[in-house]
Amino acid sequence: MTVTVDAPAASSGGAPATSTPAPTPSATSAAVPTALAVGKQRGAPKSFAEAKGRIDAAKPAASGGAAFRSPSGNIVCRRGAGPAVSCEVREGRIKPPLPTICPEGGAKDIGRIELGAAGARPVCNTDTIRTGSEPALGYGSRTQPSGTTACLSEKTGMTCIDEAGRHGFFIARNSFVTF
Repeated sequence: MTVTVDAPAASSGGAPATSTPAPTPSATSAAVPTALAVGKQRGAPKSFAEAKGRIDAAKPAASGGAAFRSPSGNIVCRRGAGPAVSCEVREGRIKPPLPTICPEGGAKDIGRIELGAAGARPVCNTDTIRTGSEPALGYGSRTQPSGTTACLSEKTGMTCIDEAGRHGFFIARNSFVTF
């Protein structure tokens, strides 16, 4: 299932993130499609194959770690065991395309995408994975290999994939794509 929703360019003005570094669990029990496209996907890959091709063609970063950010600082990502990769936006959170994505009583907009074995899932978070000390992953650079995951920083946003599950996502201000 693919749901495409165009959102306005302005930030949704959702609740600001706190400084708690622990990720919000995916609190919804309803099934979330693994193929969503929300906002204007300028420059976003539309499939795992397209994303993998871009990542494979990009130059590797000089060093790599478990955390990194876009050069603008708006997107921060973490790689680890929980979700394989999580990326969030500071500005440009987006309203969910389906009412079942955000649990009642929590955040009303999506600020993070988490990539795990079952695919990429949008998360309506009130916390943050941001510490402020993440090194920049330069535009046009990809992360060093870490298990089966890789990410690519571009001026249009951040793309991450998990080769084992053949899933991935693209996240940018006011936009995301999961595949």
